[in-house]
Amino acid sequence: MPFASFSFTKQLAVLLSCVMLLGMLSWWSYSAHQLDDILTHQISLRAQVQSQQLSQLSSLIAAVGSGSASKTSEIINAVQAVSDADFITVSDRAGIRLAHPVAERVGLPVLGGDIERALENGESYLSYGVGSLGPSVRYISPIFSNEGDVIGMIKVGYLIDTLDLWTSERLLPLISFGIIAVAICIWLSWKFSRYVRTQMQELEPWQLKQALKTHQGVLQATYEGLVAINSEGSLYLINDSARAMLNYHQELGNVFTDGIDNPESFSLKGDDYINGLIRVNGKNLVMNRVTLRTSTGEPYGAVFSLRDQNEMHVLSEKISQVTQYMENMRVARHEYQNKLSTISGLLQMGAYDKALSVCLSQAKASQSQLDSLHALNSRPALSALILAKASKANELGVALSIDCQSDLSALSRCLSEEQLCGLIGNLAQNALEAVKGQENGHVHIGISESACEYTIQVSNNGPLIESEFDVLCELGFTTKQNKADHGVGMYLVRSIVEQGNGHMELDSDEQETAFTIYFPKELG
Repeated sequence: MPFASFSFTKQLAVLLSCVMLLGMLSWWSYSAHQLDDILTHQISLRAQVQSQQLSQLSSLIAAVGSGSASKTSEIINAVQAVSDADFITVSDRAGIRLAHPVAERVGLPVLGGDIERALENGESYLSYGVGSLGPSVRYISPIFSNEGDVIGMIKVGYLIDTLDLWTSERLLPLISFGIIAVAICIWLSWKFSRYVRTQMQELEPWQLKQALKTHQGVLQATYEGLVAINSEGSLYLINDSARAMLNYHQELGNVFTDGIDNPESFSLKGDDYINGLIRVNGKNLVMNRVTLRTSTGEPYGAVFSLRDQNEMHVLSEKISQVTQYMENMRVARHEYQNKLSTISGLLQMGAYDKALSVCLSQAKASQSQLDSLHALNSRPALSALILAKASKANELGVALSIDCQSDLSALSRCLSEEQLCGLIGNLAQNALEAVKGQENGHVHIGISESACEYTIQVSNNGPLIESEFDVLCELGFTTKQNKADHGVGMYLVRSIVEQGNGHMELDSDEQETAFTIYFPKELG
């Protein structure tokens, strides 16, 4: 089975086992070599000591000097019985054996070719050679007469086979230890690989890589700002949205609150919360906090999600507009139901002329409104919005006049019909609320065009607006008494105007207030 097809756990276990086995083999090779060197050195010292001491033995000197093989053998055999050396041999000045472990070889020449230095030069030395008993390590010492002349030599040796046997005996415990160590290493490798696999959530590396890439993609694709810190307050996760919201430029691993002017907002103390309002680095944010806990319930970090409060206000306003449109349509539906009920009652009473008069009157009023919106036939949503505002005005007792001379066709390249509905709807709603409850209240909606620009105007005869125009368009600013759910409409209007490369003017006096918007055709 190919190694690449193994699971990560098996691959890691095999690799760790191989590394440990290689280490054990290296240790074994080094240890065996060192043991062999130490043993050889010790044996050499033993051979040297014995050889040099025996060469100075007076009885042996006398026996060699007389050339008596029997006396020499008797002395050497006595020493051999108490020595651990494999052999002790003695020869005369001519290299003829006077003593040998094998009695039949006494009187024969010494083999090995390594005694000349001792017999001719009187040197003592260690030699490796092959004699009649086999390869061996031996120490050779000359035997001197009382007059100082070389009369023979003595050789004390240990066979290589004996050295190998002693080495094996000393290596046997190491071999047993090595086998046990290898088994333990393999077991530890497997346990460690299983531990790593558990820490990796039982996933393969390619799965972790895929999960990490997906995590990064999801993190950056998330519109909300995301921040994660550990129990020490160090940042270990933040997406681009959060950096932009907080104007945060610190690197991961730093203490997160070092770049925050309101560090208490990112504390791990207290309970988790949803939609908490905070102000951080000059921005109003809506924040959620989820504490990360261990299996024992101890907190080890937290994740914070951030949203711009202004954007939430804008979204809330858009939802409110949709709700408002639905309410306007409900009012129109209710009004027509009342008229239909009236006509039905007149018909049941036989007042046909009166019923016809009501129908014609309503048809004339409706046709008048439809005629005023004829230019907007290509924009049904905008037409429906203006008709809904007309019904709302009728319900409030406000006169609403409409003069639409253009369909704003060129603006389709930069503004959607939904945005135009938001623009005109907000201005019309503000105008209706300005004259609500006022006697002879009047609102006018006009759409026209010239050779170079489009003009949208919404006016009313309500009270004077004293606020500066720029202040009026700030998010959260409102002139209404009930400030809840207000303060976004004019901000949206200004945003739409800027997107369409237009500009807006406000003219307000005691008699009339008019918002006029200009969109250049060449930039639309």
